[in-house]
Amino acid sequence: MVALKSLFLAVSLASLAAASSQRFFETESGHNIDIKPLPRDPTLTPNASQVLRTGRSGAISSDSETCNRLAVDRILKKFEHSNAADAAVTVALCLGMKNFFSSGVGGGGFAVFVGGNKNVAETDSSPLFFDFRERAPGLSHKEMFDNKPNASQVGGLAVGVPGELKGLYELYEKRGSGHVKWKDLLEPVVELGIKGWPVNELTEAVLKMYEPYFLEHSDDWSFVLNSDKNETLQYGDTMKRTAFARTLQELAMNGTAAPFYDPTHRIGKAIVKKVKESGGIITESDLENYYVNMSKPLSTKIRAGWANVPNNDLEVFTSSGSSSGAALLSALKILDHFPSAKGGDYTPQQAYILVECMKYMSSARSRLGDYSLENKMPERIQEVLEANWTETAVKNINANLETLKTLASWKDYKPLYELTDPHGTTHFSVVDKYNNAVSLTSTVNLLFGSLVHDQETGILFNNQMEDFSQPQRSNAFGLAPSVYNFAEPGKRPLSSAAPVVVLNALGQTDLVIGASGGSRITPSIFQTLVRLYWYDMPLLETIAYPRVHHQLLPDQLEVESLKLLGKDTVKSLRQMGHHVIEESPKSVVNAIKRGVGEWYAVSDYWRKRGMSVAY
Repeated sequence: MVALKSLFLAVSLASLAAASSQRFFETESGHNIDIKPLPRDPTLTPNASQVLRTGRSGAISSDSETCNRLAVDRILKKFEHSNAADAAVTVALCLGMKNFFSSGVGGGGFAVFVGGNKNVAETDSSPLFFDFRERAPGLSHKEMFDNKPNASQVGGLAVGVPGELKGLYELYEKRGSGHVKWKDLLEPVVELGIKGWPVNELTEAVLKMYEPYFLEHSDDWSFVLNSDKNETLQYGDTMKRTAFARTLQELAMNGTAAPFYDPTHRIGKAIVKKVKESGGIITESDLENYYVNMSKPLSTKIRAGWANVPNNDLEVFTSSGSSSGAALLSALKILDHFPSAKGGDYTPQQAYILVECMKYMSSARSRLGDYSLENKMPERIQEVLEANWTETAVKNINANLETLKTLASWKDYKPLYELTDPHGTTHFSVVDKYNNAVSLTSTVNLLFGSLVHDQETGILFNNQMEDFSQPQRSNAFGLAPSVYNFAEPGKRPLSSAAPVVVLNALGQTDLVIGASGGSRITPSIFQTLVRLYWYDMPLLETIAYPRVHHQLLPDQLEVESLKLLGKDTVKSLRQMGHHVIEESPKSVVNAIKRGVGEWYAVSDYWRKRGMSVAY
C-alpha cells in the first residue's frame, strides 16, 4: 500500500510539472523554432571580407565562430595528426554548450564521414554514416499523446532517448585519427563552460522569448537568469554552465561516453530521474540499450561527362535511416536530366524546374521513415531512387517546360501520407588537411527542446517525440498521417536532416554541406547544390541570396524576400500556378567548398549569425 501511494504521488507530481510547463505553450505556435526578435534577412550584397573565410589546410563552418575557433586552435592546430572527426566532437559539444537551445547531448542527429584515405586510426577509412537520432522509449505507442495537449512538445513525455554523445564517441572511435585522447576533445568545452562567455544577440533573443517560463522555473534554469533572478541574461552578460561542464569533465576523465548511458552511474541515474519527474517514460533499460546505427552512406553520381565541366562527374554522399537523404538524392536524380544554366538563378525556366524538383522531393519524403528495426531499405524508399520514379518526374516537368505551368494539384505528385513538420537544429561542416570531411546535423528539436533541464547534470532534453506522426491528425486536405512514422518502442522519428559530402571527378572532397531549419532543411540544401553545380555560383552568394521553399503541403511557395526576388520573378512564379507567400528565413546553411589551392568556408551569418574559421 505504501509503495502504491508513493507511485501515485510520483505520477501526480510529474503530471503537475508537465501541466505547469504546457500552460505557457497552449498553442503549437507558442513553442517552435522562430527566433522572432532577431532580424534574419538574406542579402544580394554579401560582404566577402566579413563572412567568407579561406584557408589552405582546412575549415569549419557552423553557427558559432567561438566553437569553430576552439576546434581549430585546440584540436586541429594543437595536435599535429588530428583529423576532421576529432574536431567534430569538440565543435558539436561546444555548440551544445553555447547554443544549447538548438542542440546538445540531450538530443541526437546524423553524421556523414568521407575520408581522404589518410590519418584515420581504423584500417578502413571508407565513407561511413552515423545515425544517432533519438529512439522512442520502450513504453512508447502511437496513441501516447491522445488527449494530452502539447505533451509531445513540452515536458518529459516528449523526450526521446538521447543519442548525440554516443554518436560522437562512435565517430571518434571509428573515424578519429587515433592521435588524440577523448579527454583532449572535451576539455576545451569544459573550460568554456566554467569560465563562461559573453551572451550574443542570438542568445539574448531566444532567452527573452522564453523569459516568463524561465522565471517561473528558476530552480532549473538559474544559469540563464541575472543575479537578481528577475530577468534573463542580456547582450554582453557572461553566461556559465558549470553543471554541464562538470558532467563533461566526468566523461572526459572516464575516456568514453559510457557514464551517460549507465543507469547505475551518477549521470545516467540523474537523466532517468529528471525525465521521469517531468512526466516522461524513459527507463534505465532504454538508456542502457541505446545504440548508434552505422552503415554506408547513401550515394549517387551526377553530372557525368565533359558537357558538365567544370562541375562534372560528382559523387554525392548523404544520410539514410531516419533522415531525408533519400529524398534529396531523388531530387538530384531528376535534376540530373536537365543541363547547366550558368547565371540561371531565378530565371523563369530554371525557377520552374527547381520548384518542381522540390515538390517531387517532398512527395518522395512522404514514403520515408526509420527502417533500422527492419535492417534493410524498404521498397517504398527504394522506389524514389529508381529509374521509373525519376523518369516519370522528368516526363511531367518536360511536358510543361514551354508553358512553365506547375501541375494542377498536389495529388498529381503522388504523396502517400501527411508529414510531420520537424523543427530546429544545428549543422556544421569540417574539412582537415588530409581531405577528411565530416558533415554533421544535430538537434534537440524545438527551441530549448522539451524545456526539461536537469540542474544536476546541466543536460537539456529534446522533444523529438513530437517528430512522430500522430493518429487522427489528418491535415486540412484530408491527407492521413504517415503510418511509416508512428511511434513504437525503439523507433527513431523521421528527420528532414540530410548532411552531405560531395566528391569531385578526382575523388577529392569538393563540398561539405548541411542545414538546419526543420522541413526547410532538404529544399535549402537542394537549392544550394543547384546554385553551386548547375548555375556555377560562388559559395558566398549561394548561401547569402534569398531562398524559396515548397514542401507540397501546404500547397504554397515560400519566398524569403519578395523585394529581393523582384516583381518580375514573383510575377513569373505566380503565373506558373504557385501561391506565393513571403516567409521569414527558417533555414540555415553552413558549407565548405574546394577552391583553387584553398578552401572556402561560409556560415549563414545572415540567418543565424554564424561565422566560419579556415586555417
